[in-house]
Amino acid sequence: MIRSLAFALVGVALTATSALAHKPSDAHLQLAVDGNRMTGRLDIALRDLDGALGLDGNGDGAITWAELTTAAPRIATYVEDRLQLAADGSPCSLTLGTAALVDLSDGAYWALPATATCAAAPHELAITYRLLFDLDAQHRGLVHLEANGSTQTVIVRSAEPVTATIGAATSFGSFVKEGVWHIWMGLDHILFLTCLILPAVFQRRTQRWQAADSLRDVAVEVFEIVTAFTLAHSITLVISAVGLVRLPSRFVETAIALSVVAAAANNLLRAIDARWAVAFALGLLHGFGFSSVLIDLGLPSRELIGALLGFNVGVEIGQAAIVLVLLPTLFLIRRSLAYQAVLWAGSATVAVVALIWSYQRCFV
Repeated sequence: MIRSLAFALVGVALTATSALAHKPSDAHLQLAVDGNRMTGRLDIALRDLDGALGLDGNGDGAITWAELTTAAPRIATYVEDRLQLAADGSPCSLTLGTAALVDLSDGAYWALPATATCAAAPHELAITYRLLFDLDAQHRGLVHLEANGSTQTVIVRSAEPVTATIGAATSFGSFVKEGVWHIWMGLDHILFLTCLILPAVFQRRTQRWQAADSLRDVAVEVFEIVTAFTLAHSITLVISAVGLVRLPSRFVETAIALSVVAAAANNLLRAIDARWAVAFALGLLHGFGFSSVLIDLGLPSRELIGALLGFNVGVEIGQAAIVLVLLPTLFLIRRSLAYQAVLWAGSATVAVVALIWSYQRCFV
């Protein structure tokens, strides 16, 4: 187990080199319910469609309008095969219209008008959404349902059917779950937090670095780090989600990757001992990344407070679970070569990989 942990940080970073070039992919299905008829639009990122269907016919790295027009029938077939709706157990017929290009916060999307006709006005809507999961395990299908003056967002994370009650609001628990999920699936956030915690069990005494003697002292330091990170990302999460400050997605994702570089490099150089200050300063960037998750959900203003609270609670639960597993393990191996390998080789590898992420997120 100890030997495995020695290389875990390196392994995670290496396997994630290309996975985090961009934020996890989303597709948006917006449907307005009017009696037995639903109208709306499905938006799918061009980069995701290219990965699924190979839209770049000549392989020059650019998808032209001519290539999109040629691929339009294949795209429609792909969607029709992987998206089904059923009202109270009876299938609804789905018709797709003529697509257009739209620009969203993270790039160009293929926008397909959609109309669904059901046998009767639905009370329970079953959504079977199977797009892109075979290519990106972190993909989300975001289904926005408008009915009876209410809007709810259903988050689909697997090919299994999900059921929505027409006219209901998005549940508080779904925001909590989304916060936990975002932390556990966001390797950049995990590696940032891990790099901050790693040196806590190997502390400075006079001019020397030695293994810590007290788990209590280590836990106090880690609590300060996590609290500073929580406070910082909560501030920017709120001000971004309510629209006071909005930053381009490419800038935010690149800055988050650079924050991982900074945290890992600080482990190697030991330039700043007060890692709670590092956690606070760089945690402000992560808050903007967290807010993009909520912004993408397209929440109405009356749901925003509950969404912010639930999502933040989920983030803290996710962080606490990571700390509760990581800290005792690090304290147990703090005097071993395995810990030294994790601290030095792991931090160096994370710094290099995060630099690659920074380049990919900024220029690719």
